This record gives sequence, structure tokens and C-alpha cells, in this order.
Amino acid sequence: MSEQITIDLRVLGHSFRLASTADQREELERAAELLNEKYDEFRRKAPRMEPIKLVIMVALELMQEVLTMNKSLQQYAHCERLLQTILEEVEELAE
Repeated sequence: MSEQITIDLRVLGHSFRLASTADQREELERAAELLNEKYDEFRRKAPRMEPIKLVIMVALELMQEVLTMNKSLQQYAHCERLLQTILEEVEELAE
């Protein structure tokens, strides 16, 4: 089990101190960086929008991306199962 460490992150102008593991540190830092970039992108497109609405828009877009990736992974898993079935049938025919 990895040792717990403290990670300081700056996200959307706020500082956060999180307990995590050294293994997860780089991923958390990258996630914060991506979130900040996405927020800044939305802020450039809609500079007068309230910050909370920008956060909601970012969250919606990120969740949309998660759902799209999840759907792709499910399709991949289905194709993998189908391929496995085909390979098993080919092996049975070869016997």
C-alpha cells in the first residue's frame, strides 16, 4: 500500500490541500491542470458569464466526454467478446 502524502493544488483560483498517494500525485496535478485549462477556455468564450455557470458548463462538457468514452469502452468490450467467441468457434472447427 502506498504511503499517504499531502498534495497542494491550485484549481480555478482556489488552493486545495489533499491527502493522496505518491502514485496518484501526477494524475491529480494533471487533472487540475486540465480543469484549469478547460475553465480558461470557457472564460475566453464567455467572459461575462458568472464563474459558477462557467464551472457548470465545464462540468457538463467533461461529463459528456466521460459518457462518450464509457460508450466507446462498452463497444470495445462487446467487440472483444464477439472476437473471442469467433476464435473459440474457429478452434472447435479446426479440431
